[in-house]
Amino acid sequence: MEVYNKNRDKNNSMHDEIREQNAKLKDAPLKDKAAYFKEYYLKTTIVVVLTAVFIGYLAYTMLTAPSDTAFAAFFFNDTGDSSSTELLDGFVEHLGLDTKEHEAYIDATMNYSPDGSDYDAYMGLEKSMAVISTGELDIIVGDADTIDYFSRSECFHDITAVLPDDLLAKFEDKLYYAKLGENDELTPVGIYVTDSPKLNQYYYYVDKEPILGFLVNSDSLDNAIEFLRYIYMEE
Repeated sequence: MEVYNKNRDKNNSMHDEIREQNAKLKDAPLKDKAAYFKEYYLKTTIVVVLTAVFIGYLAYTMLTAPSDTAFAAFFFNDTGDSSSTELLDGFVEHLGLDTKEHEAYIDATMNYSPDGSDYDAYMGLEKSMAVISTGELDIIVGDADTIDYFSRSECFHDITAVLPDDLLAKFEDKLYYAKLGENDELTPVGIYVTDSPKLNQYYYYVDKEPILGFLVNSDSLDNAIEFLRYIYMEE
């Protein structure tokens, strides 16, 4: 038994119209075909093409992006030009890093205020903790308040446990001590880098006393230590 489809007549009419239009266009002049295409298909074609281009670009970006982060540092409360890449470029060249394979960055836009009243500073701390949790962040440089904050969250290495002997001897009188987590005992968690030639060259901490600390779960501690060496190299 045939089931009645109330839309059958409508559907048949639509198909008939399409066949009729195609028949008319078969021998129509090119300008008429172009006008018909523009009227009925151009917008759809543009959307399809743009979607394909976007998907292709996204796939290319994912396939060609650096596979990991070889070095990452956050500079808090600095006075330098946050858009400048000169310090990072020099360090990348010093490492001989292939930036097509490995990412490296210094974020000098971070701020910290002890009273927590600055919304941007709060968002910066949220961002910092997220990046720290991934193991991507290697170094934090900032003032004493900033270093104390991250030290209370047990983010830093004991400097004496990670520095090689030559650097430990070089910086033994520049260590910064803070409470690490809930421990009441003071631990050397940072190094005063006030006299760093390269930080001073790029005016990162004018009239300030910056302290550098190594993140405890850094995936690139060797490069972080090499960065400390690098910022003390003379031109």
